[in-house]
Amino acid sequence: MNSTAFWDKRSKQYDDAIRKHEAPFDKTIERTKALLSCSDVVLDFGCGSGEFSLDLAPQVQRVHGIDTSARMIELAKGKARDRHIDNAIFDQKDLFDRSLISQSFSTVIAFSIFHLVDDASKMLARLNDLLPTGGLLISETPCLGERDWLFRSLINLAQKLGLAPTIYSLSSSELESLVSCGGFEILEAKIWDEKNALQWIVARKM
Repeated sequence: MNSTAFWDKRSKQYDDAIRKHEAPFDKTIERTKALLSCSDVVLDFGCGSGEFSLDLAPQVQRVHGIDTSARMIELAKGKARDRHIDNAIFDQKDLFDRSLISQSFSTVIAFSIFHLVDDASKMLARLNDLLPTGGLLISETPCLGERDWLFRSLINLAQKLGLAPTIYSLSSSELESLVSCGGFEILEAKIWDEKNALQWIVARKM
């Protein structure tokens, strides 16, 4: 099963979980809000069912959420309508779609996505292109390279059984190196959820 099919199939389950706004979600949202202003135009890369985009929309000029899963985008659009949020738009497309214009976003958020892409360097180069000099990349990534061997073994088994998508076991240092080599200056970097090895990074395009 490819990644898009996996997330289409599990979109409702994912949305039910993220709507609960558990502690890591709230922490991410509050810190992200503190970095944004009302003039920001934000790209939500790998937006899923749009929960982050919709929570951030009142703080910014516009949020554009993109995801390759059609079902995720349907859920995001439905929630935007239900919540009467008109400055968040959602499209089923990948990061390299030609409609995404160079330097057209002031900020990119990338939450729980870098461990799912097979070429993070290529993705970071594209994100760099979409930002102006000084634009912000705000990311949060589960770094499985920081987890113990038993957990990684269970994840590998889940992938083989089709219960998990392809996941790459990045360490926090590897992720920081990828971001730095992608033309960004790291402003903040820390693991702020030890249980889930969530690596928080704020970086500025140089």
